[in-house]
Amino acid sequence: MSFAFIKLSEHSDLYRGFTITRLPRNKINRFTRYRVSQNDQSFGLFDAQALATGYIDQLYHAQK
Repeated sequence: MSFAFIKLSEHSDLYRGFTITRLPRNKINRFTRYRVSQNDQSFGLFDAQALATGYIDQLYHAQK
């Protein structure tokens, strides 16, 4: 089953109740990173959006 992304802003999407924020690359951070959070709780940084969504899917499966 596939779930849709809901665009919140230029750099943020909502996926299964979690916010995925894109942190664009710059001089300090050479790669684009993705931060997963829900409310005030952060679940880490990921190197690809697919890794971030996979982690969220794992959280949902572990909850069952």
